[in-house]
Amino acid sequence: MFKETFTALAIAAGLIATAASADDRGAARFERIDANGDGQITAAELEARAAARFAQADADGNGAITPEEMAAQAQGRRKARLLERFDTDGDGALSAAELEQAADSRGGKRAARMFERLDADNSGDLTLAEMTARRDPAKMIERLDANDDGALSAEEFAKARKGGKRQGAGE
Repeated sequence: MFKETFTALAIAAGLIATAASADDRGAARFERIDANGDGQITAAELEARAAARFAQADADGNGAITPEEMAAQAQGRRKARLLERFDTDGDGALSAAELEQAADSRGGKRAARMFERLDADNSGDLTLAEMTARRDPAKMIERLDANDDGALSAEEFAKARKGGKRQGAGE
């Protein structure tokens, strides 16, 4: 009985820590996007963040992102998450077997499909226009802005990250 209770408590503590960590990451992401620090994210801030990320990924500065540039950009952000998820022996590095598992994961395959879908002209690289064509920040804010103030608060942003939808007065 003690062993089962202890195991259940350990699992619950792990789930709580994971949720808290995800909340911390969401708050940090919100702060990065909220350029003027007013506690609201506007369409202009979303557009500026997208343009800055695109420019950072465009290593050769030619106005287009190749699959290699996209992969290099993503690699920097993904490194910590990959270690957390696939470093099964906990040594702080990914072995060949762990790397193979990561490459075969859903995320690796999803990135390839996403690139293919976004490359509208099938040129093998992505322009800023292709990257942003399917995402209109103004429409996103309209969809998620629960209080109709034209911006996303930290709470609205957190709810959106958790899969929540707009909550209008009639709901």
